[in-house]
Amino acid sequence: MARKMSLVSLLLLFLAGIKIGGILWLRTRFVSRTYTFVGDDYPRIWPIKLPEKQVLIPIHDTIRYQLETEDGAAEWSASMAENGMIYLGKQCRPFSISMFHQIRCLDTLGKAFVGVKSRNGSSTRPDTEDWDLIRHCMNYLRQMMFCHSRTYLDPLLGYPQPNGYPDTDQCPDWSVVYDEVQRNRQRCGK
Repeated sequence: MARKMSLVSLLLLFLAGIKIGGILWLRTRFVSRTYTFVGDDYPRIWPIKLPEKQVLIPIHDTIRYQLETEDGAAEWSASMAENGMIYLGKQCRPFSISMFHQIRCLDTLGKAFVGVKSRNGSSTRPDTEDWDLIRHCMNYLRQMMFCHSRTYLDPLLGYPQPNGYPDTDQCPDWSVVYDEVQRNRQRCGK
């Protein structure tokens, strides 16, 4: 009987060890860890909490964000929140958020388009340095679109549609990101 109790106790101890080991393993896998932000030691995603509730965004052609006006340039600039830079870790290491990187690339492509268009119809290419940035932006935007696109159906322009594009779409509330960028820059004195 004592031997049977010892076996049961040993089995319970073994099962408790497995459970404790499993909990510790899960905690190391899913509990946020501390990063140094030196070299490759940083999180892949900026760990801020976006609200679960989404907001309605109007989807339509707009007169805003024009390529060839001062107001349009100011609107593009404002959409990047401090040029889209955040500073993380004790050393305030600079990073760009992909959302702002994408907006910056769209702005770069728009400026390149205006530059080519303003050359009185000539087909000269932008400078080599500008061309490298344009190539980078085209490739980066292509990758982001493949990674984050949706399968919504868009009507073809000029094809009879009763309402054209849908009036609105549900999107994350990015105002939280803009607020966090401001707080981040204040923390690092930027």
